[in-house]
Amino acid sequence: MNLDPHRHVSSSQYRESPVPISLANHFLCFWEQVIVGSGNYDHRVLPDACVDIVFINDAPPVVVGPWTDPFVVRFPAGTRIIGVRFEPGRAPGILGIPAAELLNRSVPLYDVWSASCARSRSALDVPTAVSQSALALTLARASASAAPPDGAIVAGIRWLARHQGATVDQLSRWIGISQRQLQRRFSAAVGYGPKMFQCVLRFQRLLNCASRAGRPVPLADLAAIAGYADQAHMTREIRRFSGCTPKALIQSAGCTLKMSDLFKTGHPVSD
Repeated sequence: MNLDPHRHVSSSQYRESPVPISLANHFLCFWEQVIVGSGNYDHRVLPDACVDIVFINDAPPVVVGPWTDPFVVRFPAGTRIIGVRFEPGRAPGILGIPAAELLNRSVPLYDVWSASCARSRSALDVPTAVSQSALALTLARASASAAPPDGAIVAGIRWLARHQGATVDQLSRWIGISQRQLQRRFSAAVGYGPKMFQCVLRFQRLLNCASRAGRPVPLADLAAIAGYADQAHMTREIRRFSGCTPKALIQSAGCTLKMSDLFKTGHPVSD
């Protein structure tokens, strides 16, 4: 879940931390956010191909599914949020349902757990003071009995990350399954098909490239580095996924996949 702060009287303190090794096969990171100051604070949530389990203050946990459109959440000052972010394609094994059932939805975690994870439900019923360490223990137990991820789709995710300009037909032939089956299995694992995933990954790559540059980079150069056909293509995709102009987005939003290795094979940002 990518949180893009708007200026207000209140402000946001956000940080990410790695998960323990016992969770690394399923989860990308823990994250924590505290809203300080006074008044309300607005966040624009941006697509990132991930599913998150989120605790907001003392409320029961919710699962925030993969989104294809931005939306704004308003939090009052004093709000404390703890989340854990799944690696793309890994949520179904823990949650027990296809990711497509969570597309553009935020659902109570207790409504999502499958019967096979029933013993984990009570462990996650934490009324106050959720901590990352307590959450890690619970998720480690759930991970021990998790269904394995779809290996072909996990490999396809990494293949798309390495081949920015590839087509779905090329991915289908590389994996060795039909495009129809590829679409179905990708949707089950990620929440949507490989084409949408490719677009969201490119969008997050843009945010990652902009944050690593260390200085303003011309938009045309960022478009080329991130893998867009041209600057106009990038502008259309930014408006689609954020509702912002490129300049406003780059100034305010960060990549939520920066702890992933999906961008390690991308083009470097020149100094």
